[in-house]
Parts: sequence; structure tokens; C-alpha cells
Amino acid sequence: MGLHHRGPVLAVAKGQTVGTEGIVCGTKTPARGACPRGIRRATVAKPPQRPQETAFYYGLAAHLLIATTALVATAGVAVADVKVSGYARFGADYLENRTATTVVTGPGADGFIGTADDVRRSTTAADDEINIASRLRLQFDATTETDGGLTLGVRTRAESEEGGTAVFNGARFFATAGGLTVAMGNILGVVEAAPGLYMPTKSAGMGLEGNGFTALAANTVSNGGAFNWTAYTSKGAGARDGVEVIYSMNGIGVHAHSTDTSYGIGANYKFADYTVAVAYEDWTDGTRKGDNILFASIGGKFGAFDAGLSYAETEYTRRKAEKFSLRGGYTVNDALYVYGFVADESGVVAVDETYGLGASYALGGGASVEAGWTTLENGNNQVSAGIFFSF
Repeated sequence: MGLHHRGPVLAVAKGQTVGTEGIVCGTKTPARGACPRGIRRATVAKPPQRPQETAFYYGLAAHLLIATTALVATAGVAVADVKVSGYARFGADYLENRTATTVVTGPGADGFIGTADDVRRSTTAADDEINIASRLRLQFDATTETDGGLTLGVRTRAESEEGGTAVFNGARFFATAGGLTVAMGNILGVVEAAPGLYMPTKSAGMGLEGNGFTALAANTVSNGGAFNWTAYTSKGAGARDGVEVIYSMNGIGVHAHSTDTSYGIGANYKFADYTVAVAYEDWTDGTRKGDNILFASIGGKFGAFDAGLSYAETEYTRRKAEKFSLRGGYTVNDALYVYGFVADESGVVAVDETYGLGASYALGGGASVEAGWTTLENGNNQVSAGIFFSF
């Protein structure tokens, strides 16, 4: 066997030791160097490595280096402000006296949603009052920051509903410095981004799927104005030549946008737990020339209660309508939130007053049970309920 010393490893016989010059010492003094008196205690050294062992260790080191490099590279991607988020929901939807309906699943040859060549899919039969309800949304946000502190970013989504095929929408590009943001492409839109437009629920309306979003003051159905404003769309390209500027500082927010056919301007102010907002959009060109919408809201929190009042005046195809919507909610405990609304619309066509009640029960981990009931403008009832979870 070998003994470990500071010189080369030597073969040492029983009863021998290593001298100060690295010479094996035994019962006789060797010709060169001096051995200590007595025999010093020595430790056992590892035998020389065989060639295959050396290759093994070099291979192991190479694999560790590659794995470490990959880990660092992957960590760099994660830290590079590329975020994937979204939500999923599934359950059932009941609509009294449901008629056959179709939904738009994607743009046609022109690349835009809302035109005659949209790709459509039949979702319900006339006598099918209860249907499965589902949606999956994946959202991708990527940002980077220049040496000068300018944040550049882009957002896009892929969304699938009721068994449809998921497709990516048009991207929204933006640059932010301080409280100022300039964006283009699939812009948010002044009315769409106005505080108080939607309800503070998981669906942004009633229940699991919104129940027609009759709680929105801007949704005037008597003149065909439901969702008839510029908005970030989860399907299709979004606004044509859309550009918007958003400024926010010290509770004050200002928003302006421009598209090929419309312009919009809005403002909002947040003080304590209250927010007031106003937004206006006007169409100056194209087939919708002369259409316009004015929206205003005020809302706030009062302990466990929250409430909001909103108003909209719309004009589409020279037909005007007005609508008020009052909503409120109460946080019962850490898990349960109950809410409701009542809305009244007046226009060229008489419609019923709408109202509804809903509840959300948190399950933890971003999941909740959502349920809501609504009476619609035509007097029919709608109920949607199911599971919602975000990630």
C-alpha cells in the first residue's frame, strides 16, 4: 500500500516510514537524507488513478459544468421579465328561452375581428338552455429596461372558449418612463380602461361568465351599443393603427387614444378609497362616423362594503340611449364575497330593468367558486356557476 506525504507517493513496505526528504526509512538509515528517530505515524494515500477513472472524473466535471451553465441561462430567462399568467374557468350556464347562437372564434381573411368575414362557430341550439361554460386564457408579458431607465414591453394572449381553438391576438407594444406610457397596436382604449366600467369580480360581471354584462352602464342594447367601443381584444388584431398615451401620477390619471376611425380622451382621480372617472370616444370616419359614447363613474370602499355608480350616454347609427348602473358588494369574511347590481336603460326601444345577485367563495391557491343570477333586458333569467382559478 502507499503512504501519503508531501512528495511523490512511494511504495512502502511493512515497518517502514517516509523520511524528511521523501525517502523510505526502515531499520537502516538510507544513504541520503536523515530519518527521524523512531517511526513516525503516516496516513494511507490513495493509489494512483487508473486511466478510466480519470476519464470518468473529467466527464463528470464536464456534465456538471454544462448543467450549471444551463441553470444560469434558464434563470436569466426567468429574470428577464418574461411573465406568463392567465386563468381558467369551467362550469355551466343557464339561459331562459335561449336562441341559437354563434360565437366568433377568429378573424377572417382581413385579419380583423368585427367584420363580415369573421370565423364563426355555432355554440348552442335553440332549445339548449343549459350549456357547458369554459375559458382558458394565457397571457404573455415581456419587458426590458434600457440603461436610461426606459421600460419597453409587449403583451399578447392566446384564448380558447367552449371548446374552440386558441389563437394569439394582436400584440400591444408600449414604452414607459416614470408615469408616462405610450402604446400602439392592440391598445386598451379610453372607455375600456376607465375605472368603474366593470364590476370588481372574477368575471368582471356576474357569476362565472358575466351573464351578458348587463351591469355595465356602457352596454346599451336599445341602440345596439353592447361592447361597441375601442378595446383591447383577446381575439383578432385589435384597433387599426391604434395609438394611446397614458399618464398617471399622484392619484391623477389621463388617457388619450387615436385609431383610424376614432379618438378618445379620459381622466380619473383617486383619493383615499374613492375613484371618479370620465371617458369619451367619438368616431370621425368610416361607417361609424357620428357615433359617440360618454361614460362616467364614481366608486369606493367603506370598510367591508364597496359600491359604485356609473352612467353612460351612447349614440350609435343616430340612435341615442342612456343607462345608469348601481352596484354594491360586501366582504363577509376572508373567503366569501357577495355582490349585486341594478341597471336602468332608456332609449328608442324600451327594455326591461336589469338586476342580479352573485357570490364568490375562495378555495385558496387562486381558486374560487363563482355563481351569479341576472335578469336580462328582455326579461329572461341567466345563471352561470363553476370553478375559476388564476395562475
